[in-house]
Parts: sequence; structure tokens; C-alpha cells
Amino acid sequence: MTSQNLPDAEIERRMAQAAQAEEDGSYRTAARLYDELGKDIQARCGRFHARALDAFEGMARSIGRGAAGGGSAT
Repeated sequence: MTSQNLPDAEIERRMAQAAQAEEDGSYRTAARLYDELGKDIQARCGRFHARALDAFEGMARSIGRGAAGGGSAT
């Protein structure tokens, strides 16, 4: 499968949405958004697609920041 199945603009939009949630302190929401995006990229573009790995890295970062700083439960 190719990234044509999930346009780069859609990936960028969703990454920005998750990053904004993280910036707002909504770490649980950010982690969920990154996780969903990573899984969607894997399903459409392949298991080891670089953008999927980026999304899962964002998820891990959000979880870490939430655990360290308390974060919002949303």
C-alpha cells in the first residue's frame, strides 16, 4: 500500500491536532489521537511506515509528559 491511501495533508492535519492537544496539556487526548493516527497509517501504508513510527513516538511522548506532570484527564 502507498501513502496515496492516506494523503500527506491528512496526516499533517491529524499530527497538528494531536500536537495541539499535547500543547494544551490534554495528554490523554493527544496520546489517543497519535495512537489512532499511527494505526491508520499502518493499515493504509504499511506496518513500518516512517509516519506511523512518528505518530507512535508522539503517543509515547504524551504519555510520558502526562505521567510526569499530571496533565489533563481529557
